[in-house]
Amino acid sequence: MHEEGTKKFALAGSRAHYAPSLAFTVSHMRLEIEPDLEARTIQARQELEITAVQGVDAIELDAAELDIKSVSAGGKKLAFRAIGDRLAIKLAKKLGEGERMMLAISYSARPRRGLYFVGPDKHYPDKYPEVWSQGESVEAKHWFPCIDHPQVKFSSEITITAPEGYTALSNGRLTKTEKGRKWKFHWAESNPHPSYLTSMVMGKYVEINEGNLYYYVPPEKAHDAKRSFDRTGDMVQFFEEYLGTKYPYAKYSQVCVQDFVYGGMENSSCTTLTLDTLHDKKAHADFSSDYLVSHELAHQWFGDLVTCRDWQHVWLNEGFATYCEALYWEVSRGMDEFHYYVMQTADDYFDEAGSRYVRPIVTKVYKHPDELFDRHTYEKGGSVLHMLRHHVGEGHFRRSLKTYLQRFANGVAETDDLRKVFELETGVSLQQFFDQWIYREGHPDLKVEFSSDSKMAKIKIEQAQQGEPFAFALEVRLAFARGDKIYTFNVSEKESAFQIPIDKEVEWFSVDPEFKVLKTVAIKAPKEMLVRQLQEGKTVIERVEAARALKDHSADAVVDALQKTVMNDFWGVAAEAAKTLGAIRTGRAYEALGRCIKVRHPKARRAVVKAIGEFKREETIELLKPYSHDESYFVESEVMTAIGRTRSSNAMPILKKGVETTSFQNIVAQGAIAGLKEFPDDKEIATLLVEKTRYGNHHRVREAATFALGKFTDSHAAVEQLKTLLSDSWFRVRINACRALADAEYVRAIPDLARVAEQDLDHRVRRVAEECINMIKEATKKPKEVAQMREEMDRMKAKSLEMMQKVDRLEKGLR
Repeated sequence: MHEEGTKKFALAGSRAHYAPSLAFTVSHMRLEIEPDLEARTIQARQELEITAVQGVDAIELDAAELDIKSVSAGGKKLAFRAIGDRLAIKLAKKLGEGERMMLAISYSARPRRGLYFVGPDKHYPDKYPEVWSQGESVEAKHWFPCIDHPQVKFSSEITITAPEGYTALSNGRLTKTEKGRKWKFHWAESNPHPSYLTSMVMGKYVEINEGNLYYYVPPEKAHDAKRSFDRTGDMVQFFEEYLGTKYPYAKYSQVCVQDFVYGGMENSSCTTLTLDTLHDKKAHADFSSDYLVSHELAHQWFGDLVTCRDWQHVWLNEGFATYCEALYWEVSRGMDEFHYYVMQTADDYFDEAGSRYVRPIVTKVYKHPDELFDRHTYEKGGSVLHMLRHHVGEGHFRRSLKTYLQRFANGVAETDDLRKVFELETGVSLQQFFDQWIYREGHPDLKVEFSSDSKMAKIKIEQAQQGEPFAFALEVRLAFARGDKIYTFNVSEKESAFQIPIDKEVEWFSVDPEFKVLKTVAIKAPKEMLVRQLQEGKTVIERVEAARALKDHSADAVVDALQKTVMNDFWGVAAEAAKTLGAIRTGRAYEALGRCIKVRHPKARRAVVKAIGEFKREETIELLKPYSHDESYFVESEVMTAIGRTRSSNAMPILKKGVETTSFQNIVAQGAIAGLKEFPDDKEIATLLVEKTRYGNHHRVREAATFALGKFTDSHAAVEQLKTLLSDSWFRVRINACRALADAEYVRAIPDLARVAEQDLDHRVRRVAEECINMIKEATKKPKEVAQMREEMDRMKAKSLEMMQKVDRLEKGLR
């Protein structure tokens, strides 16, 4: 059950944010820019076409930490003044309503945000010189003057001067390349785009071209590119057909860069992706870039062609991109994969709602717009669109999306714009739907009880969440010896009871077999019915719900049924059955998991290994040791963690070897570090982990080791290192240092965390630091003497800390 209202999204100091009033707008930008890769600076000259909405005699632009050299219009210099993150310009004469002017600005900068330089140093000699932009949400102003808000969209011409042999990428078409002592790349984008979707990337890449699709990767990774990008053309074709709207731009490029701060960024016509998504053949067995690639591609329609008018409506960008992932999963992988994908998407949201906070999808109260890029915007947004699709029907859903995209093409939209389009196309009143699922926090938490006799089936449904009940249609399937039937009930009260006349015995029943309602559900039914549902459920959703409901039953027949499911069912159901066996914790369940370890699908096998780790048995080491050299990196990683959970000295040599193992994303080393966390009293391990956090190690290893140090705060060296890491150059390490101190409930770190919350350049880090301070303060107030209560508190804390770490979509490819 989610604890609605116990944790608030809005932190102290949050305020209401509104879209700014505009006395003028920017309709076109011409930018000439030359990055200096060694000095990590830029020299630039910009021309902005300004259109007056009202009569204006002064212009104010967003410009952060830019050294403005001159401002002119029509060849005449203008007076200007930089105030904070604003550039105030006094016009020579008043610009009348509707009139236009060209404003020229020359400037230089050493950007700390918005534009990022990467290159080799003594710790990372293999890194190569590169620069890339990242404007979302409000960082574009750190590399060019603009109105840094999504409602202002403009066409652009960007010329990038690069060293000889380098490639420079930007929005739109490459209109000209000049090659001499320096190379110049001229890009033009006629479609208007907001500042945050303006892109510049420069480095040495191999170009792979398929028509108007371009992929750019470092030369040494060229052989891995096909695994990540080979479905892109198929995705474009699918989205064009499903949305009834052609791909909006002249080209689509994807470039993989070092040290990217997200999984990907959907800059108009030119997506930037993390290098971490490129993977080898072994990783491809159970890792896919399709999640990320389809998400960023879908943004070319949702977010780029049609942009949210204000950040409070950012779910119109991210919720749609998230659900488009699922839509592509449905057409490319089939209904089983789609249904499980939908469930996993909802689970991600439920995790955040249950452990971190709940909020309405649309909210204008926050400190910084970066805070809105969470599981409510992405996963709940996507889940609500799944509901809306079923609510209005497939045909109406697709027709409404087409109208929405065409009506607001090259413009901006708000949530009510989407609602009105759907109402126009479907004739369905949707105000209640949007009020409940978009503008209200939380979701239904259902307690379902089933009973029957020879004449009547009875279903009791309680909405256990705090606050008012939700109103929705709920489908229930009753299955008989021959055939089944689906009944639909309108649920709108806190407690509802429904009776169904029957003339034959109900074999099993299921609630919401296609997951048409975003809700958590606990089912009270005889275990025999749940076992039959597990074995006979028609949808993956039904079988997964049965597997989850069986965690409270430990009878031999239940264990045997779960074992059979692990070995024979779709991998998602198999993984859920394995998880339930891990929760049952009986000797028979452990033996069943031991027999399941040979299950073929690597994702199911990974779940089996994780479930075995739940038992924390010494014999687990010998059981799992053969799988420390599995055909899947992810199974190997889980083996390391499970062996560590035995807390046996015999685990130590295996884990130390695992920490030094190189693999895709160093996932095996990460698993070994998670295993070493189980030895908090071992000073040698503390020393090893401190070393692994140091600059020069792979960033994934550093991140894992940093969080693991939270278990070693009895070590003075570990504590001091965590405090040092709070100011590390890599933002994920800073986040994990905050998380580690919160995990340790280290009260003396509060002043250090407060400095991070107030001063860190990255607002995502600030948010995590503040939440961690609150977590530490709350922990000091809670009783520690009740073991069961403490265990539950620790579980919730661990889940909350896990959600703080998931700051981009890349992790989705790992599950």
